[in-house]
Amino acid sequence: MTKRVPLLILLAILTFLVILPMGTLLYATVVDEPPRPGSPPGSFTWENYRAVLAGENRSALYNTLIIGIGSTGLAMFIGTGLAWIAARTNVPGKAFVQMAGVMPLFISTLIGALSWSLLASPQQGYLNILLRDIGLPGFLNVYSLPGIIFVSGLYYAPYAFMFSYSAFTLLNPELEEAAYVHGGRFRNVLGNITFKLVAPSLLGAATLILVFSMENFPIPQILGTPENIQTLPSQIYRLMATAPSLPNQASATGAILLLITAVMVFLQRRVLATRQYVTVTGKGFKPNPQDLGRWRWPAFAFAMTYVFVAIVLPIFALVQGAFRSNPYTADVAAMFSPENFATDTMREVLSSDALQTGLRNSIMVGAGAAVFGGLFYLVLGYYVHRAQGIGRRTLTYIAMWPAAIPALIIGLGFLWGWSDFHFIYGTLAILILAYIANLLPQGFQGMSSSLIQVHRDLEESAEVCGAGRIRTAKEILLPLIRTGVVSTMLLIFILSMREISVAMFLFTSDTQLLSISIYNAWEGGRLPPVAAMSLVYVVFLLVLTFVARRWFGMRDPGGR
Repeated sequence: MTKRVPLLILLAILTFLVILPMGTLLYATVVDEPPRPGSPPGSFTWENYRAVLAGENRSALYNTLIIGIGSTGLAMFIGTGLAWIAARTNVPGKAFVQMAGVMPLFISTLIGALSWSLLASPQQGYLNILLRDIGLPGFLNVYSLPGIIFVSGLYYAPYAFMFSYSAFTLLNPELEEAAYVHGGRFRNVLGNITFKLVAPSLLGAATLILVFSMENFPIPQILGTPENIQTLPSQIYRLMATAPSLPNQASATGAILLLITAVMVFLQRRVLATRQYVTVTGKGFKPNPQDLGRWRWPAFAFAMTYVFVAIVLPIFALVQGAFRSNPYTADVAAMFSPENFATDTMREVLSSDALQTGLRNSIMVGAGAAVFGGLFYLVLGYYVHRAQGIGRRTLTYIAMWPAAIPALIIGLGFLWGWSDFHFIYGTLAILILAYIANLLPQGFQGMSSSLIQVHRDLEESAEVCGAGRIRTAKEILLPLIRTGVVSTMLLIFILSMREISVAMFLFTSDTQLLSISIYNAWEGGRLPPVAAMSLVYVVFLLVLTFVARRWFGMRDPGGR
């Protein structure tokens, strides 16, 4: 019985973090009363699902699928293209191309949507003003399905890059060289050999991006609201935020979104389980970069264009919005005229409670998720990979469940599942716990990667010499995995700072995060403070990411 105590403790924690919120959410979908504390149990009904799938509500489902598929296609084209150029070719400025693939990660999807609403709104978008000044019609309209797909694809491309870059670098070039020797053409070799051999990475990236883009809340909410383009996440928010609220229908909408993402993950695993994709064997190889010839500089220009569109233009829009004395912009000359700039809005924002409270709360929630979540992920990883106890496979499965659960649904699940815990409800602690649950797959995988890199010989030698398990872990294992542990904690901290969907239903006026403050300011309709707060947010994330990569060797995030 004593040997089962660690397993029972870990299962209990996972139950409160994952099983209880999701179980309560699913229960709310089949009853006619929300599961509030002290409320009598509702009667069983399928009416919530009928209402969600009826008439006009089906358009939200269609829009979600269209945005997911379109965004995934665009993100895979950009990210995989950059990864192949950086890993397999002789492109000039290869270090810059490698950085270009991940640089947009410090701009969250919330900031990306806000900045592109300033750049490509039909009337006052800076790009449309430029087009009209050079005699072209201002045809850009980001408030549309193509606009939402474009912005989503732009900021999810780094995930495709990270998944496929390492696969391209490990690919044995002998197979491609053999194809060329037998007369294979470049495009045929690329399509029939190169991309087929890295298919698992590409399929994994595509599945992840498809799930992320379908569950994304801020992009369709900000860019779809002016034209009433609804998606499942924005519909969940509307059902909860408008009076009278319909929480049971919101839960049913969340369950449908959860079912779609779960099916995607299941299909991906089924496809990969039917074939073998081994490209690295015991036989050594020397990667030979593909000579692009006259396409070397166009390939470099592709990376430059991506950085310009994903980073330079959005930051330019935020600077314009934050430092202009008058939001109205007549022409391009007015964008650069010094008399049109002022620091009043930025000074107002920097001294505002919304920014200071939001930033302080965000740091506390991020730090709490990093420290407490990091410790839990480490203990969980240690039990799964080092202990000889039972139930390790079960713990691994439960730890990976949140990868298929949209962040907004996790927040909704915590809203229902933790409503009886009054001492924690409405505090920063509920946000920390929700973020720990949401980032469980990333944290667990990060800690596991560090643990499995250290062979057990060192620990077994210490135990043979009389050291106990705790002393061995403290004096042998922890010093060896210290960098990986710190790196994973920093990753959790940064991802918590970027995330907004988890907190949408859990914050109060006292626990408002910076991302929520920005979103609320946008709903209030004052764009200059929104741009100023967004600029501060971007600078903070940029500094945080730079410090994490420069001094702590943080790995590229594979999370949301």
